[in-house]
Amino acid sequence: MNCLSINIQGAGCKDKRSWVRNLCLKHKVNLLAIQETKMEDVDVRMARSFWGNNSFSYVFSPSRGASGGILLLWDLDSISLQSSHISDYFTVIEAIWSSSGLPIMFIVVYAPQGAEPKRNLWEKLLQLIFSFQGECVLMADFNEVRDDSERLGTMFNSNTARRFNNFIEQAGLFDVALGGPRFTWSDKWGLKFSKLDRFLTTRGILDAFPHLTGMVLEKYIPDHRPILLSEHRVDYGPTPFRIFYSWFNLEGFDDVVTNSWSQDQNLLTVSHPWVKLKKKLQLLKSNIRVWNTSSRLKMDSKRKDLQNVLDSIDSRLMTDGGMPLYGSNE
Repeated sequence: MNCLSINIQGAGCKDKRSWVRNLCLKHKVNLLAIQETKMEDVDVRMARSFWGNNSFSYVFSPSRGASGGILLLWDLDSISLQSSHISDYFTVIEAIWSSSGLPIMFIVVYAPQGAEPKRNLWEKLLQLIFSFQGECVLMADFNEVRDDSERLGTMFNSNTARRFNNFIEQAGLFDVALGGPRFTWSDKWGLKFSKLDRFLTTRGILDAFPHLTGMVLEKYIPDHRPILLSEHRVDYGPTPFRIFYSWFNLEGFDDVVTNSWSQDQNLLTVSHPWVKLKKKLQLLKSNIRVWNTSSRLKMDSKRKDLQNVLDSIDSRLMTDGGMPLYGSNE
């Protein structure tokens, strides 16, 4: 799952659309959420200019005059649309994640400024989340912070922040930690900063996609930074294999090496010498691992037997008061 969200502050600029398209291609985005398009209508050609190819579908919420507007695009191979819902401050698609069959509701939010409209928005979103039989991902510009550490140079309103936190708690949502810059919005003079953009998910999303991470990306023209929710798997390469010098003195090690190297029945069809060598080494390492596990179990068993003997001797010594064990008078 790779979701990109950004408040673009107007989609009329060709450079902005090209920048977003390059981000989608770079991060292999499955779902793109754009807020504040400032457009009353979005046709297929305009939507494609953000996405970059024809394998997509989209829904949009028109702007209210010169402000607002939400555009949501997704990859047809990854997401199967079931239904959609459009409102002034959010756009919703109910979908199936194709690879797993997981029902997910994606909600893109562009929250209003006033305290009362925000309260109404949180209530509507709660109703949506509670009515959906599946998992939820909320993203975009919530126009609100959770505590005073998420603002710098601007006033913090504890009442609206408390309502926002109550909404997150009541909905059972998790705030995905975002790496990168601390704030997602700044004014053009660089004096005011806020964390207004974030991803909120239900617990099931984190279970279904355990490698999800959030990142705040670099800013371009808009005063909002893009945020990326991506599934990031780390490949540390093959498991290291070590041979210890002490193994050469243990029983059975020489036999394992000799027998493994002489097993050619599975390599009769392999003609290339380097490929054959690689396969023989893989077989040798596999057999040594099996032998090492068996040897450790034998040594642990022998150690346990010796410990039992020592415990028995200690017990006899304590019982007999330190007298010789075999009745000797010496």
